[in-house]
Order: sequence, then structure tokens, then C-alpha cells
Amino acid sequence: MTAAVLLFAVFYRQPLASILLVFLIVLPFLSIAAGAYGSRHLSVTASAPPEQITEGDEFRIRLHISNTTFVPLLRCIIPYTFCNSYRKDDRTFTITLAGESFISDHVNVSFKTSMPGMFILDADKILVSDPLHFKTFTVNTDIHIMIPVMPYVVPVPDMLLSQYEGEPADDIPSESGELTRDIRQLREYRAGDRLKDIHWKASASARELVVKEYERSVDLMYLLLPEIIKGKEEQTLRLYYSLGKKMLSENMGFRTAVYHSGENTFYYSNVSCESDLDESVYEIMRERASETEVYPVFMAQNPASYGVIRICPEGIQNT
Repeated sequence: MTAAVLLFAVFYRQPLASILLVFLIVLPFLSIAAGAYGSRHLSVTASAPPEQITEGDEFRIRLHISNTTFVPLLRCIIPYTFCNSYRKDDRTFTITLAGESFISDHVNVSFKTSMPGMFILDADKILVSDPLHFKTFTVNTDIHIMIPVMPYVVPVPDMLLSQYEGEPADDIPSESGELTRDIRQLREYRAGDRLKDIHWKASASARELVVKEYERSVDLMYLLLPEIIKGKEEQTLRLYYSLGKKMLSENMGFRTAVYHSGENTFYYSNVSCESDLDESVYEIMRERASETEVYPVFMAQNPASYGVIRICPEGIQNT
């Protein structure tokens, strides 16, 4: 009642001043209402860089901002986390964007890393202010990007590795006598065994898959075992990647055993080209680092294995 009487008195004496006063009173509510409306029509998505990233490189993550309303949202803050999966970091960083009215725009945000690994960018909300910054609204979003950062190539020692035969016939021995295909024993099928080595007749009799195990299988295809130990991941990644590139340059394919520490199992893959090598590095970087040495675990599960090249932070060991 008092405010109405005061407003009437001002309007009676100064109508223009009264109109301005009403406008100033209503303006914050209009701004807040516009901000609430605009925030419901704002979206931000992100995409990883298309090119391969090597440690030490600067790269850009592209953000796509879309505001389909007439309301200019000039201060949109995105809190996010960005860290290597090997180095958990709970610190929160922010990106400030402008969501102008009726706009669909892209913004590139620069990052740089000093170590290899699988880097993860996560953001689950956007803080949006109304045009006059009276109130902040929270808009839910789901930005989750994984960026593999490859290790750089380091010198690796020269190793006397016999050339392998990729898929030799069982009855064709090597001319040098090094790649004998003599069957040493039959055993049960294990994950990662080649289908070519399955003994189908014995499998039919035993009603389970049985695999032929050969003498000197070390010379048929080497198996690289990268030991990703917690706190020492970078050096192992560099050694594995560098040795893999060197073996491929010498036309030597190989197999890789990736340790799943949570399940205490190994994932096997064949590497015969650069893209296979990259995929194996991605698989290694997706896994958690182990608290202890991996080689004893592998040998306990595969006691008859030959030709295992152990790659650990201390160096490369041909076992």
C-alpha cells in the first residue's frame, strides 16, 4: 500500500520518472525470466581432435555451442576435469563461453600434455547467467571425451630376434632349421591361441578345443608383454611403442599381451602393421596400471610360453 501511494505521488508530479522507476523494478525479473527461458534452449557438445596426438604436442578440442533463442547468454561457464587416466586429478577447471542469440558456433580450446596416456575430459553441467547476471542457472550436459596421447619414439637396444614365419604350414620346416614345427604336446585352448593351431581331430575326441603346441614356438611369433606399473607407466609405453615400430620396420609381426589387472587376465592381439600397433597402445592405455610386476602373473598362467619379450620400466628383456 505504501509503495503504491509513493508510486502514485511520483507519477502525479513526474510521470516519466515514475515509468523509469517501474521499468527498473521490473527489469531484474524480466532478465531472470529470459535467462531461465534461454538456458533451456542452450546446448554444448564437444569432439576430440581427429589427428593423432603425441606427447608434448598441443591439440584442440572443439566445442559446439547452440542457442536457438533470442536471449543472449553472454556468460556460460563449463566446469570440467581433465587428466591422464594413470594420474587421477580431481581439480576442476573452467571454460567461459558466450551463447549469443540464434547462434550455432564452434570454439576450439587448446590443451597440451607432457606424458603419454589416455586423457579424459569430463563435464556434466553448464552454469548460465541471465543477461544482467542476477541469477545463475544450471544446465545438465554430458561431455565425456577420451584422447589417446601416443608416446614418442625412444632408442631401443638391438636385439637378435630370428625372423618369424607368420602362418607356416605344419609340415614345412624352416630352411635354417630354426623354425621347427615339431609338435611338442597337445593342450587345452586358451584365449589368444590361433585357430590354425587347433587340432580338430583331437578336439572332436575330447569334446573340447585342443591346441597343438610346437617346439621353439618362440621363433614363430614373439609375444610382447608390456608391464604397466603404477607410477612408471610412461617409460614402459615408450619402450613398447618404440620396439613395436622397430620390429614392424624389419617386417617382424608380433603378438601383444595386455594385462587386465581388475580381472587378473590377459588380452591378446596380433600386430602386423602400424594401425595394429596403435590399437594395441590404445588398449594398454585404457587399462589400469598394476600395483605389482606382471611377468610372474603371466608365467604362472602360461608356464609353457616361449619367446616372451618382457617390457618394463627398467628396460627390455628377451626371455
